[in-house]
Amino acid sequence: MVSLSDIRNSNKSLQDLPPGIVAVFAGATSGVGLGTLKALAKYANAPRAYMIGRSKAKASHLIDKLKLVNPMATFVFIEGQFSLIKDVDKICDEIKKFETHIDILCMSPGYISLGGRQETPEGIETDLALQFYSRQRLLMNLLPLLERSSSPRVISILAAGFEGPLNKDDLECRKNYNLIKASRAAATMTDFMFEEFAKQHPTISFIHHYPGEVGTHFLDNTLASASGLLWLPAQIPRYTILPVYTHLMCITPDESGERTLFLATTTRFPPTTDHGTTGKVDGFVDRPYGVGVARSTVMKEGKGNGVYRANSNAETSKVNKMLDQYREEGMGKVVYDHTIGVFEKALSAETGNGN
Repeated sequence: MVSLSDIRNSNKSLQDLPPGIVAVFAGATSGVGLGTLKALAKYANAPRAYMIGRSKAKASHLIDKLKLVNPMATFVFIEGQFSLIKDVDKICDEIKKFETHIDILCMSPGYISLGGRQETPEGIETDLALQFYSRQRLLMNLLPLLERSSSPRVISILAAGFEGPLNKDDLECRKNYNLIKASRAAATMTDFMFEEFAKQHPTISFIHHYPGEVGTHFLDNTLASASGLLWLPAQIPRYTILPVYTHLMCITPDESGERTLFLATTTRFPPTTDHGTTGKVDGFVDRPYGVGVARSTVMKEGKGNGVYRANSNAETSKVNKMLDQYREEGMGKVVYDHTIGVFEKALSAETGNGN
């Protein structure tokens, strides 16, 4: 366990680095994503941060507050419907106009509805689009820019340690859909997509992060989405249990953001291969005293694969026998090929040539 004081001291060290860390945030208009962006603004020296969201007008006040925290920082909002693959492509094209490299990619968008399976116009279930498919598309498009960083780091804030079983014939959970099954499948597929990307891009660190119990509006929005016969039963815990749980059991989004920024900048989570170009090559800030290198998801002869399943204390999740079995069965390639196929189908749907 890495203490919160060590995490904060590590983050403070970012102030001593040269200016200009470049970060891209998907899902940073609220919750853990916003907390992480606020931590970057607080600690980093003149960073440049891109915020992806649906409404530029609603985000303008956030940017104003962030500029008060760090007047030397640059914040750019890029508007788009993140659940749509075609919009993700447009967002990436905008970022590529301004940047030649990206140091940190932090992804946290999510929405769980109690209304059952709902598909985007591209035919992807909305929750899975936000938690998995659109995130992987964003990452895939920005890989060339990440590779040009001396310490590239990718973080997907989801459910590391809570992975669930996969049906390789139904990875989109179309049969007998439920939100828990889909969310756990998204977590498992995140692990395997990261491992496949790490094989192709060994100079990048990939972290699947479970932030723990955080007092965000996520559960409140989920209960608020209930309709029909579920509406009244959902309102009871929403206005009784949830406020008490949030106050007593959860950390704040700002604290969670500080913890996430540590994951994004410490040498505790090195890639498979040092980049070897400029500066530090496995993180921006040296590990706190007594804190070792984290264990990656696959270890061979003492060398890791640059992929990590990390919790809120910057510790890695226990070995998962289910994931090990899937690796032996080649599930990584299955998930990768499936995901590419979903992208192709979604883009063909845009032009009216697909389903």
